[in-house]
Amino acid sequence: SIFFFPSFVPQRSRGTFAGLASFNWSSASLLQQAPLPIEPELKQRIKRVTRVYWCSDPFNEMGSLRDLSPRSLPRWMAARQSRGLSGPATWEAGHSYAVIDVEAVDPQSGGLQQQRYRLNWGQGIKHGTNLSMLPQDHLPERKVTGDRLESDWEGTCSGDELYDLLKRWDGRLYDSAPSNNSNCHHFVQELIHRCTAEL
Repeated sequence: SIFFFPSFVPQRSRGTFAGLASFNWSSASLLQQAPLPIEPELKQRIKRVTRVYWCSDPFNEMGSLRDLSPRSLPRWMAARQSRGLSGPATWEAGHSYAVIDVEAVDPQSGGLQQQRYRLNWGQGIKHGTNLSMLPQDHLPERKVTGDRLESDWEGTCSGDELYDLLKRWDGRLYDSAPSNNSNCHHFVQELIHRCTAEL
């Protein structure tokens, strides 16, 4: 479990973040597993976010041409760095997601432990829900092509603040249009803004 005991996982029938997975998945089988709809309980578990990693995938729907999909160019054209803004441009090709390190209460000992999760908005067909939070034990490399780590920052938000952010996205419809504030890049932008010292 993540926020609640015994678990808090997405309800696939609604396509929303009705909870989070409690399974001990390996990274190899992570994306093949479907979260189960288990109702949340009231005991909170995550204490704080200690680090936020912004990652991106190329536009894989382009097949063998996926590495030609621009990710860095839209950020440069939007002058995000010179405007003091971090994270993706809302109209870049490809998919943005986040990995977070959290300090959480161990349900057995009651002590604190470090855990890592992937936060994903969109890709509802792949994950069974628009908003998903799944255990992840690795980070992508910083590189030019493929799945890559873009940047990372110290986390500044509490577990309550993270939960409130996720609930604001719960039940929303995914919209790839940059103007509608509902694509994966908007989600990562808000996470960076709310859970780090970046803008």
